[in-house]
This record gives sequence, structure tokens and C-alpha cells, in this order.
Amino acid sequence: MPAAPPPSSAGEQQVSKDITLDCPFAAPAGSQQITLTVSAAVPATVQVGSGLKFRSLAASFLLPHAVAAQLAPTAADGIRGGLTLDLTAHQGDKHSAIPTPFTVAATPLPETGDVKLTATADLPEQAITVPGKVSFDIGAPTIALKPAADAAAEATPVACTLLPDQTTTLASVLATQPPANIPGPSKPDPSPPPAPPAAEPNAVSPQDDGFPLVTPLNYVQVTATSSIYRLGATVASSRTAILNGSWTLILDPPDYIPRDPSTISGVVGFRPVTATFLGFGFVPVSATVEFLPVDYRNSKLIDLTGQLWGGVRLTTHVQVMARMSNAEVNGVPLDLGPDCVTAKPVSLNLSGKYNATTGGIISTDPNSPDPDYRGFALPPFVHCGTAEPLSPLLTGMASTTTNVNQAKVVNVNFSECASNKFPDHTKCKPIPDTPPPS
Repeated sequence: MPAAPPPSSAGEQQVSKDITLDCPFAAPAGSQQITLTVSAAVPATVQVGSGLKFRSLAASFLLPHAVAAQLAPTAADGIRGGLTLDLTAHQGDKHSAIPTPFTVAATPLPETGDVKLTATADLPEQAITVPGKVSFDIGAPTIALKPAADAAAEATPVACTLLPDQTTTLASVLATQPPANIPGPSKPDPSPPPAPPAAEPNAVSPQDDGFPLVTPLNYVQVTATSSIYRLGATVASSRTAILNGSWTLILDPPDYIPRDPSTISGVVGFRPVTATFLGFGFVPVSATVEFLPVDYRNSKLIDLTGQLWGGVRLTTHVQVMARMSNAEVNGVPLDLGPDCVTAKPVSLNLSGKYNATTGGIISTDPNSPDPDYRGFALPPFVHCGTAEPLSPLLTGMASTTTNVNQAKVVNVNFSECASNKFPDHTKCKPIPDTPPPS
């Protein structure tokens, strides 16, 4: 492999990595070996507490002519689509997978020969929270391509696999401590940092260099509501419970002072609920709505891990899939099929007043100074409809591209309600009534 090109600017390095893949395209082309080249510009060093940004992140490959010809029989149609892969951050013995979606713009096809496709991605800044070397490895992609001229078609995903005996490290970055801020003799001690930082959904997990103090939480009851802007409807969950709830404090030696923030964690599952709304403002629609984990085919439990700042304010990033079924439009059943879901996870940033032992309310806020906490976008729907393609219908009625939808989660810790052996949330007093999200 040729040597990496020199840095493009002070403190920045150009990185590139080739990985060889086996991709099972449909017959008659069948499985093909392709080489994917992932490249980016990244800083050589970053300070702890700052964001690491992948600039000019791109993935390119040669699509064999046999595959291109069956995807777009008319060369003038061209090809477009996308691919997704995980960039896995490694720091010490910790690792965190960063899902990274790439977009392939419409690309014309040559009359003969393979076609070069280039996919680009805009990955949010990655938060680095402890010093040391951080490396980023490339995972095998899933590729979805279709004719550029066919706006209604859904591309069939092709899950590629890495051929063995390859190195997959794209980049290594050194995280350093920021300069010490030592107050002078005439200066007061610096004030403690204010409240929570901006949303950091893909933060690299810190190493636990302190003493962890883990407190199991007694029975925690949860309700959640979501207001969908385009439907003018609010979807309210039935009350449920957090499983394996815990509060983790890290005590820093030598004085064992609690580190801020501490961590509230647990998992929760929500029952399907029936929602009614007016599609396009005038068509009466009802449907079963479910909020599921990203890995919804293998699990029903959603991670609700959050950071508790100053012991009084909780921030959390949650990713869920939304699924719809059992729909009726104006009283007529609409068969959506078993896998009518959002094309990608719904990304939620929630915050609010919270106490580890009594609970609290976390939500979006349309007036938040941080745009990441003002609401959430609802992605398009895919795989909807058994007899006819219904994904465009649901997407047109409900999906949004900006953070205009609202969400609220109410947690109440009922310490007196829990039985040591058989906690039964149906015996607990109900959660106090709270208004729906704004």
C-alpha cells in the first residue's frame, strides 16, 4: 500500500484505507469481490473534552459492470444509493461502534467497463473524554444501490463481508490533556462548569481510572409520550419499568471525591399502543405504534443510559426504531406487513431535572439553546405494504427532516413499592399526571 500523503494543514493528517470485500449481489451477477477505499482528513492530536471531526469522509469502489448492468439496464439511468458501515473507536480496552451512513450521488454509467462510485458522509464530531491513543477501524459495509431515475424504488441492501487476514485501522489520533488552569494568587478559583454539554451521541467511552460505586435502583416506573408534528398526534405509552436500573458514581483518589457527571443506566421495553390521527390533516387513520431498540429483530429492550450532572440534571441520547402495523384508513384495513419501520433510528436527545433516588422528567425543549435538544426528526418509513408499496404514503404523512417533533419520558423511583423477590409494578401508585410534550 502506498504511503499516506502528507498532512493537508497544520495538525491534520490525510488517512486512507483499502479493505477487500465479498459482496453477495443478486443473480445473475452473483457474489463479487470489491475493494473499498475509505479516506478522510482527521487531526493528528485532539485535546480531551474537544470534538474530533472527520472531514472529507468518503468511500469509493469500482462496481463491476455485470452488477451495474442488472441494476440499471439503461446506462443513461445511472445509479444512486448509499452504504452504511461502522467506524469502531478503540481506546485501551474500551471500544464504541459509530454507525456511519454514506450517500452515493447519481452517477452515470459508462457504456462498457466497471463504474467508479464515490459515497460521502458527514459524521458528527466525536467526543474524546480521556487522554491516550484512539484508533478507528472500518467495518464491513451494507451497500444499497438502485437506478438513479427510479424515485419510488427501494434499493435492496447487500451485506458485504471482510475477506480474512486484513488490517482495518483507518486512523489513529492522540488525545492530550488540556493545559492546566491554575488560578493566580489574586484570582479566585474558577467557577465549576455549568450544566450539561451539547449532545454527544457517539462519545468514546472513558476508562474507569477511579473507584466505581454502583447503587442498584429500586423499582423505577416509566411513561413516555411523543408528539408527531405532521400528524398533530401524541403517542402515549402504557407505564412500564426500568430493568437493571443502577446509579454509578466514580470516586477519584486520593480523596475519593465523586466525579461529575455520574451515570444512570438501565433498559426498558414499551408495549405497542394504538394511535389515531388525521392523515394529511383530514383522513382518519389508526395504527399500532411501537418504539423498539435499533437491534429490534433480536431484542425488545431499549438502553436508557444517561449522565447526571451535579446530581440534579440528566441528559441522555436514545436511539429507537419506530414500527407501524395494523393500520386502518377511514375504517379500511391497510396491510403494512410485519416490518414497516423507519429507514434509520430515531435519534433522541433528552434532558431535565432529575434525582437519582426519586426520579424526574426528561424531555426535548423547542426553546433549548442547544438545537440538538429542541426535538427530533422522524425518518422516512421503509418495507411498508404487502400487496402494494405503502412506504411513500406513511413517509408523506408523518416523516420530518428537522427536529420539530417532541418527546417526554417520566421516571419515578418507587422505593417502597419494590419487593426483594417479586417486584410488581401493577401494585405501585401511578405516575403523577404530567402535560404532554410541547
